[in-house]
Amino acid sequence: FRSLSVPVLLVASIEAAIAINMGIPYFIDDSLPFIASIVIGTIQLGATVDYSILMTTRYREERLALRSPKAAAQQALEHCSQSILTSGLTFFAATFGVAAISRVELLESICLLISRGALISMAVILLVLPAALMLLDGLICRTTYHWLTAPNAAKE
Repeated sequence: FRSLSVPVLLVASIEAAIAINMGIPYFIDDSLPFIASIVIGTIQLGATVDYSILMTTRYREERLALRSPKAAAQQALEHCSQSILTSGLTFFAATFGVAAISRVELLESICLLISRGALISMAVILLVLPAALMLLDGLICRTTYHWLTAPNAAKE
């Protein structure tokens, strides 16, 4: 996206998911391994960025089809939710499974954080990002080059 606002919005949603995941141990008075923040930040960022790009791209496609911001957000959510849920739940199941059978405390702790992060990332991208795209549509249109112009039409 040739935009000033879209990257900020996507990074904000990704970092919100990571902050929620890393904040939970503080509020439940749990300690984290020293390496957890680096590992979680990297892995959760990698998963969440895929979800957010998928949702944002579909939202833009729906806006290009001349749908209102609300209808575009609804359609993007409807079309992307299955892919995001499948990926996120698979990631959750794999990491939770490793945490459940691991006898190494560090590995168990990190896998539990990653599995919880997968669920949080899904929730943020499925619930918060479409609403943010819809509410900030005017700003996105003003700060993005050819946001509502079809890719082929922009080249002409």
